[in-house]
Amino acid sequence: KDNEINTVLVATQHGSHSMFACEALKNNKHVFVEKPLSTTWEGLKRVETAYKESKGWLTVGFNRRFAPLATELKKRLSTNKMNIVATMNAGFIPHDVWVHDLNKGGGRIIGEACHFIDLCTFFTGSKVVEVCMSSMDRNPKKNTDNATIILKYQNGSNAVINYFSNGSKTYSKERIEVHQHNSSLILDNWRKLTGYGVKGFSSKRTSQDKGHFNQFKKLLYSVENASGPIIPWDEVVNTSKATLASVDSLVEGKWISIK
Repeated sequence: KDNEINTVLVATQHGSHSMFACEALKNNKHVFVEKPLSTTWEGLKRVETAYKESKGWLTVGFNRRFAPLATELKKRLSTNKMNIVATMNAGFIPHDVWVHDLNKGGGRIIGEACHFIDLCTFFTGSKVVEVCMSSMDRNPKKNTDNATIILKYQNGSNAVINYFSNGSKTYSKERIEVHQHNSSLILDNWRKLTGYGVKGFSSKRTSQDKGHFNQFKKLLYSVENASGPIIPWDEVVNTSKATLASVDSLVEGKWISIK
């Protein structure tokens, strides 16, 4: 409620993100909330309502879309449909760690795979309309960390997100393939972007950069210049819905439409 504070950053455990975001919005603050925006449908609905009634704006810490190689890849794409394969070789985390707790962390799909749903949305320039998720186990659990998510986009694009905890530590932790117009772009571990059949581009290397610096640079600029959220609100909501619907799909064993 302090009038000298115009922006609130929420970086608590995942289960409390939506609560603090709502409180900040109700007091007309700008809000930067780490991913995920909410671990439940109820929490997301409350944030949506608070956002509509607030004079502040909200953005989520989907930093990867701000990575230098992500923006370089985006420049090489047209607005037409594409196929994306994104793999998060996330690594094993003991099951007693809070991220697996559905109340505190929401599970690793909701807590972490949302990063790649947002990234696929950034590349396609479209919105998710349907989602389906399958896990490795015969009796899937909502807090699985070995799963494959399939996204159908409004513009006809398809994206496959593999989120695995059983891969080798010596393999790339994150790898993205984008295929469009007889060309392919491969982003390997945020260090190298390689183009195949891409006119005027073969490869580019950087030190590993997942976009954190650029994200906060844009955030500070937007606050100082009143230029609004650094990620469009409708994309934040769509990504959040697609993430929650992924887990619903796993439990219900069917495709889920995003409305």
